[in-house]
Amino acid sequence: MKKLGLWLFILIMFAGCSTKVGYYFLDWAIEWKLEEYVTLNDEQQQLFEVALDEFLVWHRAQELRRYQAQLSQLLAEFNHQSFTLQSWNDHVVSAKSHWTRVFDFVEPSIVPIISSLSDEQVEQIIAQLRVEEKELNKKYLGKDQAALVQMADERIEKRIKKWMGKLTPTQKSAIHEYNTARSDTLDMWLEYRHDWIRLFSQALKNRRNQVALSHSLTLLMTQPETVKSKAYKAVLDNNSKMFGELIIKLEALASTKQKQRFNKKLNTLITEITEISQED
Repeated sequence: MKKLGLWLFILIMFAGCSTKVGYYFLDWAIEWKLEEYVTLNDEQQQLFEVALDEFLVWHRAQELRRYQAQLSQLLAEFNHQSFTLQSWNDHVVSAKSHWTRVFDFVEPSIVPIISSLSDEQVEQIIAQLRVEEKELNKKYLGKDQAALVQMADERIEKRIKKWMGKLTPTQKSAIHEYNTARSDTLDMWLEYRHDWIRLFSQALKNRRNQVALSHSLTLLMTQPETVKSKAYKAVLDNNSKMFGELIIKLEALASTKQKQRFNKKLNTLITEITEISQED
């Protein structure tokens, strides 16, 4: 994971697909994940815990209502069979705005903490990022296109199955056709990750200048397209459009039982998010 504020991304993940229990243990999960990257000293840990507590209070009171509204809209679009490519694009934009608001809220708190990191702590973070980079290279590089497509098929099938249940051969075929037709981005993705880590490492090494640090983090965390090549961005946009078309096709191919499962799971998630946001 490329972000030092990894705990923030975990929050988005939990809020989007977890249960009330998962949300209540979010502070523990965030701290546990952060510890994979850096060991804070006592003063930094105290600042971090204050920032985390403030963040969770704000997120529960403000952001969960936005998630609930977006998920309710998504459910209505599927139930009324009005989910379109424009709907898909709108939801993608909304998801990005959720992350941007999260970063904007925590940025004033995390910049002083990052600025206070020692050289040893910075090296610890960079070393972990490099380990993850090597693991990704090992996982993907050297595989032929057929193997990569099979991995992508299994990954998407697993995610869709969680919401719809067992997929039909026709639905699996639609997923395979998407993964076969979409543009290969592996090399560009790995190159982008490498450049991102390099720029992030530079920001950490120049961390004493908090103004410059804030600027660099804002670009890297909320405007990653600034690191991507024009060719990579064009391919990503086209692949995103194709994925939206896949979602529309899978919805059209869904059985009554699959639609009922999707409705039940999404309604449960909406209810849980609403209940959490209303609690003191």
